[in-house]
Amino acid sequence: MGRTGVKLVFPGLVVAVLVASLIAAPLLGVSASASDRTIKVLNYSEYIDYEVLRIFEDRYGIKVVYDEYESAEEAWPYLKAGGGGYDVIIIAHSHVKLAIEQGLVRKLDKTLIPNLANLDPRIASHPADPSQDYAVPYMWGTTGIAYVKGCVTEPPRAWKEFLTKSFMERYSGKVSLLSEFSEVVEAGMIALGIDPSDRSSWTKENIDKVVELIVGLKPYLAGFYGASQYIPGLVNGELCLAQAWNGDALIAADENPEVGYVAPEDGTLFWVDYMVIPRDAHDVEAAHLFINFLLEPEIAAMNLKAVWYAPSIKKSLLEPLARSDPELREVLDNPLVYPPSNTKLIPSPVLDSEMQSLVEDARSRILASQPSNLDSTLVIVVGVVVLVVAAAFLYRLSRGASRS
Repeated sequence: MGRTGVKLVFPGLVVAVLVASLIAAPLLGVSASASDRTIKVLNYSEYIDYEVLRIFEDRYGIKVVYDEYESAEEAWPYLKAGGGGYDVIIIAHSHVKLAIEQGLVRKLDKTLIPNLANLDPRIASHPADPSQDYAVPYMWGTTGIAYVKGCVTEPPRAWKEFLTKSFMERYSGKVSLLSEFSEVVEAGMIALGIDPSDRSSWTKENIDKVVELIVGLKPYLAGFYGASQYIPGLVNGELCLAQAWNGDALIAADENPEVGYVAPEDGTLFWVDYMVIPRDAHDVEAAHLFINFLLEPEIAAMNLKAVWYAPSIKKSLLEPLARSDPELREVLDNPLVYPPSNTKLIPSPVLDSEMQSLVEDARSRILASQPSNLDSTLVIVVGVVVLVVAAAFLYRLSRGASRS
């Protein structure tokens, strides 16, 4: 969940952060001089202001090796393997409870994360880990529908309108759904009138209905895309519509004003992403330090402006910074970043092992079942050829019979 072009940081804010760095380092007992320490971080694509990483390195003398991925399904195998060499992984709330239950993440030492006090209570109380024993909220946002105004005359207002053949065929080959299949499944459930936030809705029968729905739409799709694919697709016009995260749509709109975003009337999915320390992390102390660092108001403000997703800290802590930062003021006032109270928000559920299995089964069945547009065209062409040959053969037979 991120952006392709990170904006330049507001100069006054950089100065404030660097001054804070000089003060905070000795207070935390960490040397700001260079060292051989390295921390490895895995995050969603384009989901941070990269200047933040450099500030962390300068302040603490710890080199950051930073890698990215596109969907929670890609990050999960790293957690299953004990972290895959990473010290901090940002993961969707949907997988947090599973990671805790399976012993894949470390219990946090809260004394090393004093900035937990900065968390917004509404975000901190999310059921993935409401006590922050193992996971700390990073950012939150919504899932809706991004569209290009010049291409789409009338954008869909609901999932039940968007996820239909009659709508999709108008934009065949120029529509994408998310590569994170839990999101695809949940949107499909809403389109079918099923509440994904209700655990009792997660039955094989209901998921079968979702699979049937999405398989029927697959011939019209460009693909199942992550942020690094659908943002440029919307910007350069290769896509007309995309199931998208709100911050990505705003970033695309920043580069192409024709891009808009719909919060579906039948339910806008609301999610939280978390920072966790994998079981086999190499530098646990540095991992705590990095998590605490990202919860600082100045750092959170930089990330907010860069990726247009709301940070997990209290909005009130960002307001004083916005007085001298018009760009931050603009983002804080944007209703697509902080949705108005009348938005119908449906919390994206925290998956248990059975729900995860249903999502994985749906993913494999959707990807394997329906041929692509090219394959469908080939089948039609072959069918026509067969019919022509058969007609010619029957014609010759009838001619031969008439002569005899």
